[in-house]
Amino acid sequence: MTLAAAEMHVTPGAVSRQVKSLEEALGVTLFNRRHNCIALTEAGRHFLVHVNSALSMLETGARSIQPDRGRLVIQAPITLARRWLIPRLGSYLQENPAVDISIHSLALGTGEAADVTVTYRRGTQVQAFAPGSLVDRTIAVCSPQLFSGLDGGREAERILDLPLLLDTADAWSWHRWCERAGFAFEPRGGTLVFDTDEAAIDACISGLGVGQANPSFVERELRSGQLLALSPAVAPVVGAYEIAKAQSARLPQGFFEWLTRWDLQAAA
Repeated sequence: MTLAAAEMHVTPGAVSRQVKSLEEALGVTLFNRRHNCIALTEAGRHFLVHVNSALSMLETGARSIQPDRGRLVIQAPITLARRWLIPRLGSYLQENPAVDISIHSLALGTGEAADVTVTYRRGTQVQAFAPGSLVDRTIAVCSPQLFSGLDGGREAERILDLPLLLDTADAWSWHRWCERAGFAFEPRGGTLVFDTDEAAIDACISGLGVGQANPSFVERELRSGQLLALSPAVAPVVGAYEIAKAQSARLPQGFFEWLTRWDLQAAA
């Protein structure tokens, strides 16, 4: 109460009276008051979650209308956003602290128009994609526990003896991978199908099967040994993330150049 009073430049008694008025209006007790001690009740802790959310929304709104700040809305697939964009975003924000960024990775109908939209398009020819696209090359990966099922071998075709994790029902990436490896896609160890590559990667980390991923998406797991690359020389192009700027968008200076200077690197 004392710290709140100091922040608002009022007396602790004034804060206490306001809290009491709030409790009476809500019809619940928010604080347990004891001698020289005050603590949130269960109702108070629950209410605090909503209060923090509301205050955060107000703070975001206030920043968004300040003339010296920029705002950027990015729509991108969840795996690219989570595993590639977010780990790199700090370098841009460090150079541009006056830019507020909103990232939409799920199609939940926020109603907020995107300034930059990243969409995925299948393909096998790099030159077929728009300039500045992030070309997607994929490798086979699995957990060390699952790898023991290969009896120490890494021959590409033996991977088909293990369960395969598919991130699309038609196994697009696996067909391309097998073509590059020189044999047909004939899984002998069964398949598990997921509706996103993010879910397939999580299943791979959990040891459910052999998955596919761009090395940039599982860079941390490969470095830590949580995942192993199987036949890493087999890394076909399976598509690209194409970046488009909204016609009416006014992007913060340098952002589009910063985004397109990156690349999805294949593993060595």
